[in-house]
Amino acid sequence: MSAANTKDDEPGPQRNLAAMAVAFEGGLGLVALALGWLLGVWPIPGIERSGILWESQFPALLWGLAATGPMLLGFWLIDRFPWGPLADLQRDVERLVVPLFRECSIVELALLSLAAGIGEEMLFRGLFQHGLAEWLGPPWGVWIALGAASVVFGLAHMLSLTYAILATAIGMYLGLLLVWTENLLAPAVAHSLYDFVALCYLVRGEGSSRV
Repeated sequence: MSAANTKDDEPGPQRNLAAMAVAFEGGLGLVALALGWLLGVWPIPGIERSGILWESQFPALLWGLAATGPMLLGFWLIDRFPWGPLADLQRDVERLVVPLFRECSIVELALLSLAAGIGEEMLFRGLFQHGLAEWLGPPWGVWIALGAASVVFGLAHMLSLTYAILATAIGMYLGLLLVWTENLLAPAVAHSLYDFVALCYLVRGEGSSRV
């Protein structure tokens, strides 16, 4: 095998970054499990520790699939009709985010989206929101925890102020989905599917042609 072929077979920096991103996002789920064990909080509400009754998960799965639609509609509207700070946000995403994942395959984008959906939802909604709501107690604990977890979720996505505000709104939306279904599977499915479609559009679809 020639040196040139060996070099071509080696993963590029974007591929290495994608692998690191998958490991990091998936690691958030492990962090949630570890902190949950220390704090006495089960970070996967709706799914019992003793096992998964698959037939009981179908309603949450369907809610998660349905809840993806409004988020994708919002993404499309922002992409088609950027104005003011949204135009700056669009340029920041195209400049900073898209190049990082340009070389990723569809499978790699799917793995990244799945890891983000599971890991982030376990940490922010399952551990933080659910745990804080249980600690504060009803009736106000649910809503205080929802607001606090959403703000922290937004701050964790501080690409820009506009991005953080939108992430806070998405965090509120996913948090309400958890409150409604009492099952983390619903926001995890919505989060994962939204990320996957948005990344495919930005990196592989029409959005990539503007970069």
